[in-house]
Amino acid sequence: MISRVLVLLLLMSALFGVSSTGLSALISKGDPEVVDFDRQVRPILAHYCLPCHGNDGEARKKNLRLDDRGSATTVRELGMAAIAPGHPQNSLALLRIGDDDDPMPPDGRERPSAEQVEILTRWVEQGASYTKHWSWRSLEAPALPEVVDEGWARDPLDLFIGSGLDSLGLKPAADADDRTWLRRVTFDLTGLPATPVEFETFLADQSIEAREIVVDRLLTSSAHAEHFARHWLDLMRFAETHGHEFDYPIHDAWKYRDYVIRAIASDVPIDRFVTEHIAGDLLEEPRIHPEDGTNDSIPATSWFWLSQATHAPVDVLQDTFDRIDNQIDVLSRAFLGATVSCARCHDHKFDAITQADWTGLSSILRSTRRVLRPQDPGGKIASKIDEMAPVREKLTAVIRQSLELQHQLPLVQLARAARGLQGSVGNGETGQVETQPDVVIADFEQGWGQWKVEGNAFGDQPYHRDDLVHEQGVEAVGDHIACSQGDRSKPDGPTGDAPKGKLISPPFEVQRDYLVFLIGGGHHIGKTCVNLLIDGEQVFSEVGRNNTLMHEARWDVGRWRGHEAVIEVVDDHDGGWGHITCDHFRLTDEPTAGMASRVQIGRVAQKAGLDANQLREWVRLWPQLVRPGVANGPLREGDLLLEDFSEVNALADWTVVGDAFEVLPAGDVVLIGSPRINDTPCAHSAARGRGLVGSILSRNFIIEHRYLHMRVQGESARVRVCIEGYWIDQYNALLFDNFRQDVNNPDQWRHVQMDLTRYQGKNAHVEVHDEGRGWVAVDRVWLSAEGADQGPGVDWSVLDDGATDAATLLTDPIRAQALVAAGLVDPARYGDAWNAAVVATVAKLRQLDDSIPQPDRIISAADAPHGFDVPLSVRGDPHQPGDLVERRALENLGGADTPLRFRNGSGRGELARWMTSPTNPLFWRTQANRLWARVMGRGVAATSDDLGALGVPPENLALLDHLAVRLRDHPSRRSLLRDIVLSRSYQMVSHHPDPRAPQVDASNAHWHRAHQKRLNAEAIRDSILSVSGRLDRKVGGTSVPVHLTDFLTGRGRPGGSGPVDGQGRRSLYIKVCRNFLPAFLTAFDFPIPSTTVGDRLVTNVPAQALALMNDPFVHDQARLWGERAMKSAEDEGLTVAIDTMWQQAFGRAPSGEEIAMAREFVEEKGVEGWADLAHALIQTKEFRFIP
Repeated sequence: MISRVLVLLLLMSALFGVSSTGLSALISKGDPEVVDFDRQVRPILAHYCLPCHGNDGEARKKNLRLDDRGSATTVRELGMAAIAPGHPQNSLALLRIGDDDDPMPPDGRERPSAEQVEILTRWVEQGASYTKHWSWRSLEAPALPEVVDEGWARDPLDLFIGSGLDSLGLKPAADADDRTWLRRVTFDLTGLPATPVEFETFLADQSIEAREIVVDRLLTSSAHAEHFARHWLDLMRFAETHGHEFDYPIHDAWKYRDYVIRAIASDVPIDRFVTEHIAGDLLEEPRIHPEDGTNDSIPATSWFWLSQATHAPVDVLQDTFDRIDNQIDVLSRAFLGATVSCARCHDHKFDAITQADWTGLSSILRSTRRVLRPQDPGGKIASKIDEMAPVREKLTAVIRQSLELQHQLPLVQLARAARGLQGSVGNGETGQVETQPDVVIADFEQGWGQWKVEGNAFGDQPYHRDDLVHEQGVEAVGDHIACSQGDRSKPDGPTGDAPKGKLISPPFEVQRDYLVFLIGGGHHIGKTCVNLLIDGEQVFSEVGRNNTLMHEARWDVGRWRGHEAVIEVVDDHDGGWGHITCDHFRLTDEPTAGMASRVQIGRVAQKAGLDANQLREWVRLWPQLVRPGVANGPLREGDLLLEDFSEVNALADWTVVGDAFEVLPAGDVVLIGSPRINDTPCAHSAARGRGLVGSILSRNFIIEHRYLHMRVQGESARVRVCIEGYWIDQYNALLFDNFRQDVNNPDQWRHVQMDLTRYQGKNAHVEVHDEGRGWVAVDRVWLSAEGADQGPGVDWSVLDDGATDAATLLTDPIRAQALVAAGLVDPARYGDAWNAAVVATVAKLRQLDDSIPQPDRIISAADAPHGFDVPLSVRGDPHQPGDLVERRALENLGGADTPLRFRNGSGRGELARWMTSPTNPLFWRTQANRLWARVMGRGVAATSDDLGALGVPPENLALLDHLAVRLRDHPSRRSLLRDIVLSRSYQMVSHHPDPRAPQVDASNAHWHRAHQKRLNAEAIRDSILSVSGRLDRKVGGTSVPVHLTDFLTGRGRPGGSGPVDGQGRRSLYIKVCRNFLPAFLTAFDFPIPSTTVGDRLVTNVPAQALALMNDPFVHDQARLWGERAMKSAEDEGLTVAIDTMWQQAFGRAPSGEEIAMAREFVEEKGVEGWADLAHALIQTKEFRFIP
């Protein structure tokens, strides 16, 4: 039979060119030991075969999968299968691997070694059994193994270590002594050295619970929470700036860091902790902050947006995909130990992860929004809202009562008279009226005269028009004007926008009806302006229009005839357009073109029996009352209405953040300075109080129209349209300038129109933000192919009806608010009609509103109003969309207790439940493996961020499963860490007496001894601070600015450098600026925060020695430590001081030789000797390594 097989193989060698050498290798018998598919075969297939014959359908050749037994064993060419179980001689894959003429892998790529070919051959001989990848298998508690030395085990996990060592014929290393153990466990659990006092206390405790007491103390310490928070921050690629070109800040990122510290200090169960990270904003029963009472689950979601970001992506959709891909990479690596991001462009080549899996997760994340969520410490804001509610209701009632009292006023007669005068002047029917000559207050032709000059903005005298930018003097009257920005090219001229100052006129009497002047320059309310004060009170203010040319401003001052007035010209802005220009202030009786004069108004008033001053106000304001509406006409055919807030529950279709926004029906009253009648249904941020903060974000829509329109009103607020979820234009709107607009129009509606031409077909949503003590109202949002019409103004046709009375006039909220806004129904003006309750109620509401505290704001996730699915991208190109993929989890990792496809909102809540389900084996294995790695030096699976085919499989899977089951059944990280560090496995020494040990367990994957560990960067720095006595143990708070060396340069460099010693704070609290990472920490492998880093590099490079030798921080701390030691020597003696230094640095007493050396050194060098000795100890390997 064998000879017939040989004949057949020889025949195939002729067909395939297989050499006789290769054949002999293939048919040789191997060791009868059973081949472990996961540990031995899968890595070989993954490295050599699966790139062309794996999970990725696009890259797959010959439609052959060698990761799938069904495909691999299917009979193919020449009646043979790639893998013929039990028959390596009939396996095409093995024949091609051994073919020297036409090998696999092809094209000169690396081929398997002879040892690897032998493993594959034995595996096929033994039946080619495939197993589901070890990390994806269901998690079951393994039986406790039998071991040779049962007495050695102190914890069940020791049995698994012992069993692994038994299989190698090794015994565990000896136990470490108490000093070694205490130093090790203190560093491992806190990142800080044990103090001499802690050594003394522990060594003096001879009880059997001594080690348990130490561990419990360490695990409940703030230092432990800080240390393990830093481990977690590595997974979340924590940073406080976005990197890229300008390294823009991430808003209060330190609050996320402090959240992690609090959560670990509280031992929040790991499944709950991860649930909060994915969906902390969606939890029905959130955790409450122990001190301020805020929702302490929400801050966890900040991690989504701690990534790198660019301020000006040319391709915004690609940028969004990159950001989402980073979120998926972090989420899958950190929580699952899976490299899902590898399936962005195609199915994963090695693991059972498809591109559709990646797309399903991206659908979830695309349906998730970044918001700045207000938090309410102590519930003070909520308390104020409750307190204000009845007062607001009372205000509405008394305002309505006050309006009823207006019915006795001749409103209709005044309106008709004003309309008639406006019409007659326009038709030229009133005739000419003689007026008094103008009174020139200032023309600046003779210098400043009696005007007072403050600051350095306006110079010693007015500027000649020839010394200015040409356009500044175009409209000037005469040759000289007042200007706070002259020709910057002249050496003796002003320096541009930087100077600040003020011009103040001498007092003058108001003798005419109007004050007229020319004004130009910056549009900064209250900053670049001309103000008029009457009897010491400001009554008018005018700003420039961000235009060099001056325009005419006109103020109606007739009501103040005979009063004393003062003019102020103000430049209090040093940024762009930080200047003001003005000229030719004059008093005149000449009305505005088309406006009736005082005499004409008096005649009509006398004839109609009206008060002339009242009628004059009506005439003056009539143009305001009859001006066209602001884009409030009916929508055209083809326009798309996104929202008009006509329904009380309209905000249910928006993402609502904070307490500010509420739908305010027409006719309701809102307090903005003075009470206002809401003239149209709108979303209003001051509906419940102007002091409240919040945002609303619309549902998503696809841009298929050219224009987006909004009608808005307010001040110190902003609106924007967000394209493809891109949000960083809050720092730099280089490519989206038109899409973010400030709202500063408190007295009238404004039409905002944004041209979306460049982003047709993109996904977008609208945002409205009130982020301070401003306010904003929006009453309609729509899309159109063309610009919007003005629309109708206030309806005054009721004046044509002879039966119309004041009550009818005030029935329409639009008319009522127009009259209220114009001040024409202010009851205070008419005495008898005023309801004193309004004054008291307004005062009470203002007092409450002003006392609303500003909230803390944190970066948070929030769901879009409607979750949406995104298309699979052909070859990873978002501009080549394929079929839509529903929001879902990984298809091949579905647990029986959770659905794979998510329907609620973004799907994050369901994703969190799926992720942390007891049936999700990846989650529990990954988290248990990370905890083991943190204290044991490496994971049971060495590649803790990748438990997939390309990761290093565990040598002791039973141990990992045992740990994972323990964590699943009792998801306390603190409890599992406690068990690990109290085990015998943890307490071994780091050297083994058996010379065979390094040969049979070269990487110490079976833990025949403890791993020697170098301290991480933060622990080295913190240890230096600890021994020097400079360490500040304050927990939490804002980050300390990074110390900037001369080598940390570039755009975005922070404006100021932090202190060399970081104020003595632990390294955790040094600000992490992506482009300016702390130099000392970077030398010791501080990770670049771009994606998950579960296992830091541990390098040994010259920069580390140089940092310890030359860094100013090390020198300063060595000096402080030396001073402490010198004082100790003076107080307690030289030997005691030296002994204390050794205890602090190494956790042990110095040898006699070391004491002698140190004594000789400090006695010879004196004061400097102590600092040098301290510096020398810091530079030793023993200082920064844990044995």
